[in-house]
Amino acid sequence: MVDLIRVWEEKVRLVSMLEDKLGEREIEEAGRDSHAHRLPRPCGLTVHTGIGCNFGCLYCYIYDMGFPSTPRPYPLKGLQLAYALALNPAVAPGHHGTFMAFGSVTEPFMDETVERALEYLDAVAGILGNPIQLSTKAWINDELAARIRSIPDHLSILVTIVTTSLHEMLEPGAPDPEERFQSIRILSRRGVHTCLFLRPILPGLCEKEVEDILVRALDSGAAGVVLGSMRVTGGIIRRLEAVGYPYMREIFSRIPVDLKPGVQVTLRMSDLKGRFARLAVELGLRVYPSACAANVDAHGLGCVACKSGPCGDVNKLPDVEEHDLRELSAKYGLSLEKVMIDERGIFLAVKGPRARIAQFREFVKSVCKRRVIVR
Repeated sequence: MVDLIRVWEEKVRLVSMLEDKLGEREIEEAGRDSHAHRLPRPCGLTVHTGIGCNFGCLYCYIYDMGFPSTPRPYPLKGLQLAYALALNPAVAPGHHGTFMAFGSVTEPFMDETVERALEYLDAVAGILGNPIQLSTKAWINDELAARIRSIPDHLSILVTIVTTSLHEMLEPGAPDPEERFQSIRILSRRGVHTCLFLRPILPGLCEKEVEDILVRALDSGAAGVVLGSMRVTGGIIRRLEAVGYPYMREIFSRIPVDLKPGVQVTLRMSDLKGRFARLAVELGLRVYPSACAANVDAHGLGCVACKSGPCGDVNKLPDVEEHDLRELSAKYGLSLEKVMIDERGIFLAVKGPRARIAQFREFVKSVCKRRVIVR
């Protein structure tokens, strides 16, 4: 049984323990860092192992977000990162806590950042104990795979392969897809839950290559596949046009709204995702509806927190007690006026500062693995 209050008390204990291990300046740095304040994304709280990425994938949105193409390790030490995460009011620690997502805005295993990434993985898994997912395009050799396998509670690894024919055009700095298939094979043989990450699906190109990629991922030992839509910006469109990408018409036909500066737009892709999912199942691959669904399965959990679910083993969903919700809301300085719990989720009427309500909601959702609707 998972107890909301015990998870909160463990959070308080971790903050105190880590403060004893860090110096005053280190505590101040970690407390100011975004990891101590950001709300989790739907896939979990994104953990930044570096700033910038030199893989230079033309379809990637991070360069439009202002990240540089010359990477450097993220400045926090491992203990500082663990402290920042424990300090974050929206983060619940532990095996049943907030999902941690590595690889969202940079490649964790670049030469410049691999040691920092491993340091962070050890800190999050070994100190906080949260479920971790990591997406990568890196070549993972036996030595690196052994270090990954040694991380407590293991990981859910997603290896990105979206093309084998145009990778030099679209992913000029990334390892060859052949090496990435090797990464799947090496990790899988060591018992690491490893999936193919077919994201972004590139309209026009992926239709021609998807079956070969799925078959080769399956042959390499992939536990499943996560399919993901393409997002575009004005910058992505310009970069693709500049190199003569041959399927621009297919991309333009799927843009649902006019592009605006700095805004990412998800293409209409439900038809392709459905088609590719059916093909994957026919080939014998498990299809996960999202990256966090693979994370749920890898860690033996169950989750019904979003419309993509149910994911994992729903028999492992924790019980939810009204008195725990009321006690926890008081710790956030909130007034919980009404509680309703049913098969659809947890419905709450809460009064208090909007930011604190959002943090409380994320903490409850992470631990209870259910939809939390606040009014």
